[in-house]
Amino acid sequence: MEIRKLQLIGGSSYMISLPKRWIKENNLNQGDELILQVDKCVVKIYPKKGAENVFRVKIDKIPRADDKFLRRFIYALYVQGSDEIIIEDTLSPKIITKLSEIVRDLIGMEIIDVTDYKVVIKCLTASDLDIEGVLRRMCQIVTEMIDIIEEFLRRRKPSTVSVIPKLEEEADRFYLLAVRLEHKLLRELSCPTKWNEMKQLLGMRIVAKLLEKIADALYDASEFVLSVEEGEVLPILLDLRRIFKIVLDSYFNGNVEVCEDGIEMAEELEEKILRARSGKDGVPCKLALESLLEACRHVKSIGEIAFNKAVRETVMV
Repeated sequence: MEIRKLQLIGGSSYMISLPKRWIKENNLNQGDELILQVDKCVVKIYPKKGAENVFRVKIDKIPRADDKFLRRFIYALYVQGSDEIIIEDTLSPKIITKLSEIVRDLIGMEIIDVTDYKVVIKCLTASDLDIEGVLRRMCQIVTEMIDIIEEFLRRRKPSTVSVIPKLEEEADRFYLLAVRLEHKLLRELSCPTKWNEMKQLLGMRIVAKLLEKIADALYDASEFVLSVEEGEVLPILLDLRRIFKIVLDSYFNGNVEVCEDGIEMAEELEEKILRARSGKDGVPCKLALESLLEACRHVKSIGEIAFNKAVRETVMV
């Protein structure tokens, strides 16, 4: 740590000298522009020409080439916020094909260079995405899944629910994107003055996971409702959609009273599902209700996060 003194220039401006070593390491010259990130008690200085801050990862050898490991490995690099992944190894056509399949499931990532010895995977849309927008898209996917199940229960057309698996996969993709954006933002929020933003970001990560779990539960429910009657599940599904909308509105708008209403309604629906499940004999109906119960509990958890978020925002005002 170095300590340097402020110098007064011209009676109204202050100046502090920068370490010569830092200037050389960043290839700076007189007249080069710098970016100042000013917080309450911290000032960060970045060279403007390096402000893109690309997070590049180079892999000299893939540890294992089996499908499950390879997918988990690339996903881990993605969610850590890697902007460019360079894999240099002896790559068989089978591995290259598998990498292409994996990358297609990652929003924003594309393979831009392929040889027998190198694959370059790059994020092409990172600057256009934000984590709140991702959460809103996940909410839209969940609502669409509920609407599709409702339509099936009313019209009994099996083809109606055929799109549910694709929506569930889409929710998974957006969840991975939410985790990726969280990691990238956490690297920027490292000073004490940003701790409140870090808490909010971690809350968003949990909400994204809960939304992904709700999508999973609705996917399960869509398979079981094929063998149940409309009246056995539809009223509960409609209640779930109504409560889901209330909870999400409270999360994004920060209304404490609406949060509390949503939590209480979710608790009442939970009890309603438990009573309905105990009175049913058919296995498909019980399983469908079990899936909706799981979704309801996740909705309630989002409501609890929304309540804490609203209280924190009230206190910070």
